[in-house]
Amino acid sequence: MAGNLLYLGMSVVLSVGRSMFSKKMACMTPKPGLFFRNQALLFLSAGLLLLAGNPDAFSAVSAVTVGYSIAYGLLLIASQWMYTFAMKLGLTSVCSLIYSLGFIFPTISGVLFWHEAFTVTNLFGLFLTLTVILLTFRGDAEGVANGRKKLFLIAILTAMTASGGLGILQKLQQSSETASKETSAFLILAFALAFSASGGVWLFRRSRERERVQLSVILPPVFAGLCFGGANLLNTLLAGRMKSAVFFPILNILTILLCTLCGILFFREKLTVKTVLVLLLGMAAVTVLSL
Repeated sequence: MAGNLLYLGMSVVLSVGRSMFSKKMACMTPKPGLFFRNQALLFLSAGLLLLAGNPDAFSAVSAVTVGYSIAYGLLLIASQWMYTFAMKLGLTSVCSLIYSLGFIFPTISGVLFWHEAFTVTNLFGLFLTLTVILLTFRGDAEGVANGRKKLFLIAILTAMTASGGLGILQKLQQSSETASKETSAFLILAFALAFSASGGVWLFRRSRERERVQLSVILPPVFAGLCFGGANLLNTLLAGRMKSAVFFPILNILTILLCTLCGILFFREKLTVKTVLVLLLGMAAVTVLSL
């Protein structure tokens, strides 16, 4: 139990780090080519970190693991690309909250496929989650420029759905017969796919845009990738050790709170009454779902 709590704490810190460096990336990538180059660096850093941690990861890889990796890689692309784009348009606190609410999908899947308990209280939590999403996009989304609300809505909801899919696949992989031996290979292959897709788009765009290679531009995606890779490894391990209705809510409520605080401290974001209300309802939704 103590080991799981330690891993959970580390995962929260890494998840917040990934969000903060993603926000930094979003603020400095006006050109599409630079955006995809940074995404490629992020996925490459994450993959190399995981490979360094387990150099023998590919000693045995089953077809099932490869299949899970392909699906996971596609969801990594959708979640990270859309999350970074949403970060460019909206507040860190709102983006983190909506993205984190994607845990409702693995929570529901835990009930449907792993026979985990789900009560009337949990159902009320889902209702609160829907309320939070609707309230967030009622009127003008906080921090989003006029005319860009629809883009923000599409981006953050896509990222939210993809993040939920990642949680489900983590649970599936950890429930398979090869989980203990092929977890690292599962993640490394997924990040390799995401790197290849991002790098391919970058190379296609490269001839059309002039790029300046600066350390200040390269470091944020590298650090974001290291945080993202480490968090994915810990989350995958914990998805197989803890109940979905406990693990995902605790992880996400702490991540939301710390991301909100970091957004205020490092990006000078201001919270309105509406934003605070949305965050409080989000906290309530996560708490109720974890009961």
